[in-house]
Amino acid sequence: MAGLRSAILCLGAVVLLCSCGRSGGGEAASSTPAASSAALSSASAPVSDTAPSSVAASALPPVAAASPAPAAAPTREPTPAELLRDDPAYVAKARSIEALYENAKDRDPTGQVEGEQNAALAQRRACADRACLDAWFRRREAALRQYVEN
Repeated sequence: MAGLRSAILCLGAVVLLCSCGRSGGGEAASSTPAASSAALSSASAPVSDTAPSSVAASALPPVAAASPAPAAAPTREPTPAELLRDDPAYVAKARSIEALYENAKDRDPTGQVEGEQNAALAQRRACADRACLDAWFRRREAALRQYVEN
């Protein structure tokens, strides 16, 4: 029994020395009474299938925490210039406004429509989002329709 205990103690010291990462030149783990008793107590403790011993657990590399799935990049709202260039609905609205403008310009001998159009286009260029652009189209269409109805 004493021979078995010595063998376990030596094996525990080797495991403890390996898990500490000391390669020599430092203080040996088995030379201190605390290390010897820790190795003896961990070696003589019954091994459980579900709970690893502290010596074995310290020898394993740490498990990385499961990283959350990358969040989908938020989609940015297209600029009014992009909408006017790429969105078929806005391209159609712009063509409709252009047709209304040409009609109104033909009916206006004073040149007022042309001045209003320049001011309206400046307002459209100042729009920063879709809501502003939609409001601009509603206002501009209403302003140009009055020339068609007269």
